[in-house]
Amino acid sequence: MLEPISVITINYNNLNGLKRTLDSVFCQTQRQKLQFIVVDGGSTDGSAEYLKENASKIDLLIIEKDKGIYDAMNKGLKKAHGCYVWFVNSGDIIYNSAVTENILPLILQDPDVIFGDTMFTDAEGNDIGLISKMKPQPLPQKLGPNSFRYGMCVCHQSFISKRSISPMYDLKYKLAADIHWIIEILKNRPTTARFQGVISGFETGGSSYQNEKKALKERYEVLQNAYGTIPNFLAHIWIAIRRILFKAKIWRPGT
Repeated sequence: MLEPISVITINYNNLNGLKRTLDSVFCQTQRQKLQFIVVDGGSTDGSAEYLKENASKIDLLIIEKDKGIYDAMNKGLKKAHGCYVWFVNSGDIIYNSAVTENILPLILQDPDVIFGDTMFTDAEGNDIGLISKMKPQPLPQKLGPNSFRYGMCVCHQSFISKRSISPMYDLKYKLAADIHWIIEILKNRPTTARFQGVISGFETGGSSYQNEKKALKERYEVLQNAYGTIPNFLAHIWIAIRRILFKAKIWRPGT
């Protein structure tokens, strides 16, 4: 019998973060419901050796050079056989040991997409705060084609989609292919179900943070292609105003 969910983790030279990610998968009370795939890009920091030591607890381990983050994700996606796919990359975590168990009742409802909140964590894995509270984008009850028009309201790590509707990542994007991937799924109006809790922990300081200007430029391009030049320009005016009001504590999601 195939597992309901394929969890895909990619890693390159992030041994400490990788350990936290693997621990969060291994401790799941319903670990047997997961196909766990790890794709390592040929790390030289001890990650490859650590993965080999834990290979018996990983369902599929790939260690080889790749063309970057999204090429590695595509490798994992091609090997997935679960009904749903869930990307929890090195340094990120499944938020607690009961998340998989608590998601299973939603799977029985057969939505195309399951999503929920995300906790920001630091490099040591300590909680910083919920993204839904620390960012001006409100966490919606449902997702649709226009959900990302005013910014990324759901983190990639807390977005679980049916494998049958999940495209390959577009490699022309180096830092924003995850946003493009989600929008490509949502534009087909999938049925969605919100998990009423925290699905994942997202480690700050990843590639998008390290290349912030390039990431912002790519995100703008993705949103422009999805929603149109003028609508996207006007949306970003509101995004900028909203961010100013949010930082000034004048406006909060839902107000």
